[in-house]
Amino acid sequence: MKSPIYVISVLALSLLFSACASFDEGKPQKVVIASFPAEARVYINGNATGITPLTVNLPRKLSHEIRLEKEGYNPAVKYFSPVSNDKSQNFVRFGLALDLGYYHDLEPSVMEAKMKSVLVPNSIGADPFERMAQQTLEADRQLEAGEITPLEHKYIIEQIIEFFE
Repeated sequence: MKSPIYVISVLALSLLFSACASFDEGKPQKVVIASFPAEARVYINGNATGITPLTVNLPRKLSHEIRLEKEGYNPAVKYFSPVSNDKSQNFVRFGLALDLGYYHDLEPSVMEAKMKSVLVPNSIGADPFERMAQQTLEADRQLEAGEITPLEHKYIIEQIIEFFE
């Protein structure tokens, strides 16, 4: 059996090493990530993290790139950066609070991405009405094949109409 002093020493060292990471990166902040349509893959700083909707804790002293990907839609990317918060206006700042990043918050704190369908073209082309009809028929085909939901179909058709207006 290990001595109580040994156990306390190991616990103190593990606490110290975990605190060092908090000093470098800052205390984590809750960030909400949502997309329409839902169930987009989430990549944070290039690492696969989950599926939307998702709530994660990100270190507040670092910048983060959040990328959403879903088949049939263009990727959505947003950058979260540390910015000074109201507490940073205090005349007196305490060392530990400063080290843990309490004077910064990640902005934005919520990502609500409306992903654009790949069926929405980048230019209207020579005959916009023919192009609009082709894109609409492809959305109809995807709906009939069960590749997209009726709600996604409605969303895609609205994007196509908005683009050609």
